[in-house]
Amino acid sequence: MLVPIESKQIAFCSYNEESGILHLYYHTGEVVAHPSIDKAEYQSVLDSTNRLDAIVKVTNKGQLPVALDHSLPQIGELA
Repeated sequence: MLVPIESKQIAFCSYNEESGILHLYYHTGEVVAHPSIDKAEYQSVLDSTNRLDAIVKVTNKGQLPVALDHSLPQIGELA
């Protein structure tokens, strides 16, 4: 079942409960699969008043934040 997202970027999403894959269907025609999404996470997308924000939260769960290390040596200090 295709679920409307009401976003300028993403038109619909669908979920395969067996494989745990969330498919995002973009207005451009591109389809992106996000594995390892459990049923409760997908349900949170369905229940959300802002489905785009919910999708962003669910699909970014596995990404680690990038920490900038300002203690790196400057050019010229390595010699």
